[in-house]
Amino acid sequence: MRQLTAALAAGAVFATVLPAFAQEPPTPPKASSPATGFSKADPASFTEADRAPEAIANGVKQFARTGEAYRKAPALVENIVIDVMAPMGNQKTLIDSKWGADGAFDIMVDGQMRMLSTKDTFFMLMPSDESRYMSQEILDGNVESAVLAATGGGGVPDPAYLFRVGDPAKLKPEQIPGMFGLGAIADPKLTGFRKVDAGFQAMLEGEGGQAIVSMNAKTGLVDRIDLKVMPPGMPAGAGIDVAFTIKNKIEKMLATPIAFDTAGKTRVDSPDQLGPQPLTVGAEAPDFELKSFDGETVKLSSLRGQVVVLDFWATWCGPCKRGLPVLNEVVKWAAAEGLPVKFFGVNSWEQGEAAAKLAGAKAYWDGQKFAFQSLFDSDDSVIGKYGVTGIPTSFIIGRDGKVEVVHQGFDPAMVDTMKSELKTAAGEKG
Repeated sequence: MRQLTAALAAGAVFATVLPAFAQEPPTPPKASSPATGFSKADPASFTEADRAPEAIANGVKQFARTGEAYRKAPALVENIVIDVMAPMGNQKTLIDSKWGADGAFDIMVDGQMRMLSTKDTFFMLMPSDESRYMSQEILDGNVESAVLAATGGGGVPDPAYLFRVGDPAKLKPEQIPGMFGLGAIADPKLTGFRKVDAGFQAMLEGEGGQAIVSMNAKTGLVDRIDLKVMPPGMPAGAGIDVAFTIKNKIEKMLATPIAFDTAGKTRVDSPDQLGPQPLTVGAEAPDFELKSFDGETVKLSSLRGQVVVLDFWATWCGPCKRGLPVLNEVVKWAAAEGLPVKFFGVNSWEQGEAAAKLAGAKAYWDGQKFAFQSLFDSDDSVIGKYGVTGIPTSFIIGRDGKVEVVHQGFDPAMVDTMKSELKTAAGEKG
């Protein structure tokens, strides 16, 4: 959780912790920001009395009670929205988790990663392709080691994870608040505590930032965490805001027991073997038929004999928005050179109903006045066929219908590189 949250604060959700998965979250679950009784708190609003030794002592006691509330809940369902607001752009991550008896849990992160633990076995898989899974036997009840191994030491940014997977019972009460620095704040100390209408708020301060943890008066669980992170090298006064809003529901038991059926599925050894496998150079480009934002039907196989460039993008993807204008320069250059190249954006991984997704993506595209068309992958079937694990990703398809080049991520130097690649591809005979 600590390393993963640091990655979130850096605006690199899962890219550094789970490199096998998308740079941006594919097909997030349909969820809205949880409503809580807490709004964003201002550290400056903590008074001198809130910072007094007596207040700090009360804060330590409340964190201990919060830990007990998490551990004693027979079953727990959580919906978490993590909003990262940074100078390089905003990002949202959604987590849905269920926590049952005997250490069982089922955690879904943005629809791209699922982790389950039964009493005896830990599983990891991608919901987009559950035919493959990774598993590890849980030894001596220590599921935490399996989670850390699967996430590269990152854990899960969910308070319930701290108390139901980790073992804070072995910690002294005064050590518990420090866990909520979440790796984005080094050596956090509890420096303020107060009672408010909705419950309790604790302030942590340490090297690299501040955090305010809001705990519900009725349940004792965490409803909100606000972090102000100031990474090394960031200009004075600047920073990254990370807001966790959490909806908790304590239940007597889960409606459906946590289980995973391995019948007919393939066990793999590492996370990078899960889910869609990216196309490689030389592979036959999967055929498809999609409509453009203007209603024109485009079938890939009908373009055989021309070079085709596909650029997968989404409206919420910051790197995509930076990369599309760069690609547009290449489009204009290819037209001026008279090269037999067709360029298409492929809008995928949008959230919401099909009509709303199309309207939003079209509005964005039309506003940019790009010199090429975008196709609409309404059900994300095409991006799945191409094995894309993060966007932006672009493919140069040769005149013979085979993949010539794959570009992943945004690179400002792509203009010159792609010009050379397209000249080579266009010179081929297919």
